[in-house]
Amino acid sequence: MEESRQYPYWRRNLQVLPFANLLCGLGFSLSWPFLPLMVRGLGVRENLETWIGYMMLVFYFIGFIVSPIWGGIADHYGRKIMVLRAMLGMGFFMTLVPFAPTPLAFAGLFMLVGFFNGFIPAGMALLVANTPPQRTGSVLSLAQTGGLVGQTLGPAVGAMLAAMFDRQHWLFWVSGGLMLGGGTLVALFVREVKQVVSGPWRPEWIGSLRELLTVPRMGTLFLLGFLFQVMWSGNVAIISIYVLQLLEAQPAGAGAEAYWVGAAAMGLAVASLIAMPLWGRVLDRFGPARVLVFATAAAALTHLPLVFLQTPLQLVLARVAFGLTGAVMQTAIIQLLRIHAPAGMDARAISYSSSFQFFAMGLAPFCAGLIGPALGLRAYFALTVVLMLCGLALWLRGGRAKAR
Repeated sequence: MEESRQYPYWRRNLQVLPFANLLCGLGFSLSWPFLPLMVRGLGVRENLETWIGYMMLVFYFIGFIVSPIWGGIADHYGRKIMVLRAMLGMGFFMTLVPFAPTPLAFAGLFMLVGFFNGFIPAGMALLVANTPPQRTGSVLSLAQTGGLVGQTLGPAVGAMLAAMFDRQHWLFWVSGGLMLGGGTLVALFVREVKQVVSGPWRPEWIGSLRELLTVPRMGTLFLLGFLFQVMWSGNVAIISIYVLQLLEAQPAGAGAEAYWVGAAAMGLAVASLIAMPLWGRVLDRFGPARVLVFATAAAALTHLPLVFLQTPLQLVLARVAFGLTGAVMQTAIIQLLRIHAPAGMDARAISYSSSFQFFAMGLAPFCAGLIGPALGLRAYFALTVVLMLCGLALWLRGGRAKAR
């Protein structure tokens, strides 16, 4: 009864947000893999990889800059408006992308999509503020699962639609429509009990970050979120390249290359989809701190085989193991950010973590591009394992210091 009075909307939100995340995740990932084909269709025939590289870098850099600003607005004016900002803003500008007459116009509209990016962290911030603490783990896991389902189905649906359209950048119309649909569901059915900071909002980046970093263990949580995203999203393209390198030692045609690249991506996605609802119950029972220790160690251990393995099948199995054991790391971090953040700063804490994760998505391929040609991708994967173990050591050290 007390739970219903203090958190009256959590059950309704749980019914709506996972499906809204599914629509938005599907919309975002539906057109994303075909970005090079869209840019080429506008006339870029030379240095296509340079165009795409710069677009990706700027896209994630914009997210790195603006995410904490969105978090500050959420703390002052409510979390629901930030979910609507992300879903409706991204959806609106995605529908404009097909009208781009030149590659530069396409890139400009694409950057505006990046400006509004962040529907998953915005939704997570709303849920943690409007869900009973003892149920937060399972609720966040289900919401994250909705996004994962969409991201998993997106490339397959996009490939089917791309075969039907003469101009493949029209896929952005479908992407925009799906995201606008998700935002409409949130606008109509999601509710929140506003927990806002008194006083006017002032845009700031460094000040709030400095205040958060004075909180014990907050910096370590930012670091662990950064490292998780390096291994999760930042490594997607790197894993594909690694598959091709492993196949060089075996006679394989283009069909085999596509099969194993797809298998590596699908292995991670399907494993995480299976595991996340189960991890939600574990989070509610044992708490996010214990789960984070296990998930961080598992993330390091499941990446260790990448240093030694010899076949694409072994790589796929390693990605499945990571999806089954390490996928919950993100959810545990979000819960702990909510627990450790000062009153009225939980949305900003989650937004800063998201900001560093955007940076990780762009930095990981860049570092792999430097280390790979000189030392090989095995050295890059070894470095990520060492860094993750260092992050785990910092977290455990912080726990011992707190206990004293």
